[in-house]
Amino acid sequence: MCGGCVGTEYPERGTTCLEGGSFLLNFVGCAQCGRRDFVLVGNRAEGLHGGEEIVTYD
Repeated sequence: MCGGCVGTEYPERGTTCLEGGSFLLNFVGCAQCGRRDFVLVGNRAEGLHGGEEIVTYD
């Protein structure tokens, strides 16, 4: 998610463990239109950068 879409960059997730994907409770809304609706993933890419997993969406 981009910086305009999330509420907190690194939220406290308690005991939530995600196999893959994003913590959608932290989703504020679309950075372009502001709507908070179903998130349809159009293009997802993942990889490692400096030992950290990076996931990006279009």
